[in-house]
Amino acid sequence: MSYAVPLPPADRRDLAPRWAREFAAGFGYWLAFLLVLEPGNILRSLPHGGLDWDQEVLRITAASLLGASVTPAILALAQRHPIEGTGRWRRAGLHLAAWVGLAAILIVASCVAAEWLLERERQPLAEAVADHLVLNGPLLVFCLAGLDGIAHAAHFFRRTQAPAAQTPALPYLSRVSVKTRGRMQVVELDQVDWIESQGNYLALHCGQEVHLIRETSRRLETQLDPQRFARIHRRTIVALDRVRGVRRLSGGDGVVRLRDGTELRLSRGFRAQLDGLFDVAKA
Repeated sequence: MSYAVPLPPADRRDLAPRWAREFAAGFGYWLAFLLVLEPGNILRSLPHGGLDWDQEVLRITAASLLGASVTPAILALAQRHPIEGTGRWRRAGLHLAAWVGLAAILIVASCVAAEWLLERERQPLAEAVADHLVLNGPLLVFCLAGLDGIAHAAHFFRRTQAPAAQTPALPYLSRVSVKTRGRMQVVELDQVDWIESQGNYLALHCGQEVHLIRETSRRLETQLDPQRFARIHRRTIVALDRVRGVRRLSGGDGVVRLRDGTELRLSRGFRAQLDGLFDVAKA
């Protein structure tokens, strides 16, 4: 097994504050949600209001902490799988499933906490969970959807600010480390003729040698210099200085011929990237 040389890692000291901020923001969101949802309970928990103030504070605090515990999951989902683009409906289904699943987890956890910690549930746990799923399930799903909406808004706002913040571009990848027969070695990318996807691996073709790295084609492509490499097929990336010529086929596809005689399939969707660089002959 082998690995691509990773991009410079983020400072690990920034991870803890980030999670702390997410958890604190989630606690504030759920606390506000509960206070707005149950103003009557707050008034009744005041002196002579009929409710035990200590128990009510403990209940609201525990519920807010439970909600805060799932907040990082919602934020990560919105960041990694935002509802946009051609796959927005599939992602919307993923988000809906996450809301329903997390709502069910919160209900089960709250019932357990009420029974064993607050000692306020008198009915069997299974019945309490079923009742709360019917009574509070839709409300929790709505609340999680609102949190997801806020996370999307923050994600899109950060993306609009990204160009100014990311002006200093990272250097393109120039080498990868591969593991061959239990030993690590470095392969310079200027030795690579073309790159091919093979399941969960990428095959780096260097003349007669082939090196496998565990990496995705899309991620590696973002680290390659576009002046040196170009995608010609969903499974193939080619080194431009290895290309001898391009032959167009009927139907819009084509064939890329390398200097060593290797011929690679060229999808018509990627043909425009090569038309201005090489003479395109018709088959």
